[in-house]
Amino acid sequence: MVLISSARRPHTSKTKRKQAAGRVPPARAGQHRRTAARSTNNIPILPVGAAVVLLLVVIAVVYAIVTNQGSGARKVANVSCESGEQLATHYHAHLAILYEGNELNLPANIGIQSNCFYWLHTHDTTGVIHIEAPKAEANHTFTLGDFFNVMNKPLSKTQVADITLTGDQKLLVFIDGKVQPDGTDPRKVPLKAHEQIVLEITPPTVDPPPSYTWPSGL
Repeated sequence: MVLISSARRPHTSKTKRKQAAGRVPPARAGQHRRTAARSTNNIPILPVGAAVVLLLVVIAVVYAIVTNQGSGARKVANVSCESGEQLATHYHAHLAILYEGNELNLPANIGIQSNCFYWLHTHDTTGVIHIEAPKAEANHTFTLGDFFNVMNKPLSKTQVADITLTGDQKLLVFIDGKVQPDGTDPRKVPLKAHEQIVLEITPPTVDPPPSYTWPSGL
């Protein structure tokens, strides 16, 4: 049974009712007034997005630089530096330099950078020049001048790397044990498979020059 109270509500005017409608009722005991939730979506989206795009651009540029340095972009004359050793065109030549009757050691790791290998390089001090290039270079003849370019050393009839000929000194060029005609430009000596090149600065003259015994498999 629903009991309907017969108590009358106090009369209020329309004006008071309107004013009351706009008031915030006081909080009851044990209750907290609700406050408008603070927006957490006030981070400026555009600046953050621009920063992300800029970061990606920087990463792309750095990656391109590193990749290009190891993909043939770094080049000395017509000899490129690749990210890995190229074995499609692969053979070896030997270089010996005689000075004051003694054979000088050719430095190891000529043409080997931290992130790439030049097509012409050395691995040790034996004098073996590794010619390792892409297939497209199979018919290209590399020269001793190309190798000295990679080594960043001069080569001419009067200078071999850091040695400058003076006085009565003379440069003799031997290829496979045979002395070449006077005036031969050492830069134009071709690098061929198992070819033995000797640059001899005289005097004294060592003839025949020392030969190199190729190890098995090289």
